[in-house]
This record gives sequence, C-alpha cells and structure tokens, in this order.
Amino acid sequence: MVRENRTKAKLATGGVAFGVTVGPNDSDMVEMAGLMGFDFAMVDCEHDLFNESALAGLIRTANLYGMTAIARMQNNFELALHALDGGAQGILVARVKSADDAQAIVNATKFQPEGKRTIFFRSRGGGYALDIPSPEQWTLDTNAQIMAGCIMEEIAAVDNIADILAVPGIDFIDLGPLDLSHSKGWVDQAGLDQLVHKIVSESVKAGKAVVSPASADNIPDLLDRGFRMLTVSPVEYFQSGATQFLSRGREILASRGISQL
Repeated sequence: MVRENRTKAKLATGGVAFGVTVGPNDSDMVEMAGLMGFDFAMVDCEHDLFNESALAGLIRTANLYGMTAIARMQNNFELALHALDGGAQGILVARVKSADDAQAIVNATKFQPEGKRTIFFRSRGGGYALDIPSPEQWTLDTNAQIMAGCIMEEIAAVDNIADILAVPGIDFIDLGPLDLSHSKGWVDQAGLDQLVHKIVSESVKAGKAVVSPASADNIPDLLDRGFRMLTVSPVEYFQSGATQFLSRGREILASRGISQL
C-alpha cells in the first residue's frame, strides 16, 4: 500500500501545511518536529554536505511520524530517484528557469504517463514490495502521492513563469528572493517586492501551493498573500534565542559588576 502524503492531502482540501527546513543530518530535529505535529520536513540536499545514508535515515524518521519528507536538490534525475526510492514523498529542485527545467523535475519524480521515473518497488519507497496490488497500480498510486516542486530564484524564471506554471505535475513553488535580486544585479527592495509578488500571485492563480519561511507574527499576512506551505528553521530559532540569551546574560553580569573577560 502506498503511504498517504499528509502534506499533499492537506493542500488538496485547501488547508495549510507547516514544515521545518533542515539538513540531511538533522534526524533529531525532524523527530522533535514530528512529535510537535509538523506536517513536512524540507531537507536541504542542495547546499548541505551529506551522504545518501544520512538522507535515508532522516526520511525514515519523518515517516515514523507521518511527516512528508521533501528533498531539496539540484536538477539531478539520479539523486531524485535515490531519494524517492528511499521513501521521500517530494522533490524540490533549485534554479528552475524554464518549462524544460520544470518538465525534467516531473520526468524524474513521476512514473508514466506523467513522467519517466524508472520502476523499483523493492526499496523502502515501495514498501519492500510487501503490498503491491500490481506494478501498474502501484505506479499510479505513487504518482498521486508524490510532490514535485521548483524554486524560482533567477530572473529567467520570472520571464518564463507562465510556461513553467503550465507544466502538468508541478505541485508547489518555492522562491529565493536574495538569489532573485542577485540575478538581476541587486535590485532595490521595491523592485524585488514586485518580482516576488508576481511569482506568488501567478503561482496561486495557477493552483500551485507556495512555500514561505514564517514566524508566529507574519502568518496572517502570508495567508492573505496566498502562501500555503509555511516553514521554520531550527537553526534560525537557535540563532535568535541564543543571541537574546547572551545579550540578556551579559547585561545581568554587567549590572552585578562581574567581569566578562
């Protein structure tokens, strides 16, 4: 039996999914997030150093708590296949600039008739072939649960946004504002806001879920703008909390005349 994709199910009914952004070695963080009730874990296999065994362990942790494991990566057919065969239920590809790039993502993540993924159901992604009604039915059921996404982070993506969004099988959109600004020669904030607004509004209009980092304070604004996949970063939480802790601690030490040398 193909495992239900909790995040995709929520989005299909108009709901909002909450996720954590982590590195491939952050299984403990994913376990904690699962216990807290987060819906998905977005695993950075693009920037972080990792081996595939570490990724498999993190995916397994996510599965234990019913979380959707989404692997963020470069546009690499083989790496996507390994992640999916290892049990990931989503692939997010960076630096997507054209409809051809988007189609390559669908080809890598979906079986026929939607894509060109090769069949192997004796791995954990196929439940070790223990409950396969038929190979054909398994591919169809799996297609229904897998999510394919792309990151728009270059000006070429904005120029080609209509063609990218028209590719069948793309489920969700992420964006990289800093890279987007960088690709256009560091536009001012007003210009960047216009580009971001175009990506978000066009994606929502096309029926795609859109990802955004979130905080307890900006959730209402993000929902009003159409975002439906909201993420937090344990690293950013630590940076923020630890900075406040050190600042307050040093104030108290200074008030008591305690040396900080």
